[in-house]
Amino acid sequence: MTYVSPFGAIDVDHEWPEALCLSRTHCENASEETIGEFFQGAITLIDAGVAQPAFFLARQLAELSLKAFLGPGKKAGHDLGKLLGKLQESGDDLFAAGDERRLVVDFIRDLHARDPKGDQGRYPTTLSGAPSLASVCCADPELFGQYVRHLFLYTQGRISRASQAV
Repeated sequence: MTYVSPFGAIDVDHEWPEALCLSRTHCENASEETIGEFFQGAITLIDAGVAQPAFFLARQLAELSLKAFLGPGKKAGHDLGKLLGKLQESGDDLFAAGDERRLVVDFIRDLHARDPKGDQGRYPTTLSGAPSLASVCCADPELFGQYVRHLFLYTQGRISRASQAV
């Protein structure tokens, strides 16, 4: 059997229905598409009971959402606590009154508390060698999925409003 790369060049026609479009080169809104895919992945994995990757994708969804709120060109990093702090200092809409926003912030803070360095769920152990997500144990899939949906819907609404304003 000879290896054939599954990846096509950007200028190759890929009109077939099963194509997985990986590049964001031709996207109208790359952030929106990427965030949408991380949301879909997280929900699919939660529903399938695939725990650690679901946590990782939910945390990544939170990180990408916060970075989208900060805007392009801002030094961001991977620390959810610091990203939330930057947004709060700037008076971002995420910290305005409202139950939906409070749920989103509380969920992101919870993700950060469970994984402050962003190395859990991605690997079987932390960077220090401890078992990954050892302090979490398990998650309620229904509640976990609800919070992921709240985060995504809030983010989607913000990104859509921002792209319409441009």
